Amino acid sequence: MSQTAYVKHLVPSFLLAILTSFVLTSCNDDDGIDGPVEIALWDIVTYEGKGSDGKGSVFTLRQVDDSPLVTLTSTSGLQDIEAPTRLMIRYIPEGGEAYVSDRIQLLGASKINTGEAATEWKDDYDNWNRDKVFLYSAWRTGTYINFHLRLTYSTEPRIFNLVLDPDTRQSETPEFYLVHIMAEETDYHDRAYFASFDIGEIWNDPKTKGVKIHIADTNLNKDIFTFYKNN
Repeated sequence: MSQTAYVKHLVPSFLLAILTSFVLTSCNDDDGIDGPVEIALWDIVTYEGKGSDGKGSVFTLRQVDDSPLVTLTSTSGLQDIEAPTRLMIRYIPEGGEAYVSDRIQLLGASKINTGEAATEWKDDYDNWNRDKVFLYSAWRTGTYINFHLRLTYSTEPRIFNLVLDPDTRQSETPEFYLVHIMAEETDYHDRAYFASFDIGEIWNDPKTKGVKIHIADTNLNKDIFTFYKNN
């Protein structure tokens, strides 16, 4: 990424832009209990486009780390979304088994904050830890590093990106920084967000054995997260 990643509007996790939604219908039995009850799953997936017949939607998903890549297909289409795009979806596998390739009943699909990690350091990133984040979790799925966190709310553009330290690029464990710099220091309420950054350019290098992620976190009392390849 050759330019500084200024983000105008972050997509909050509790106010996600719904792209499509569906209503499930059920019958009441004589006792007045709804049934049957299905458990819905929430996952960050990659939208791969329409089905082979030009209809519906195709998603790919890894549950965690290097678990098998599965393909989920739905008869429901998404409007104005280009492939590939990272989304949060809510769904029910038609076969009843989670994290296997299957047709799904798509209940909802929502945008998240996503993009390719930057591999060039800018002077703008030097204050990467000025505006702290409140991290709930960080996890890897294939070449993606995913975050669930809280950030201070503001309508002004900010820098929010995962950025490689170029000095570590040739090491066995290159180091990235979660850069979060607001337009100005702000003491205001915060909101929860999901983010997913693709580090494939670095992760797929044969000499890379893992990556370290530096986070200016105020919640988990941990400022470096390390993710290793499974092989």
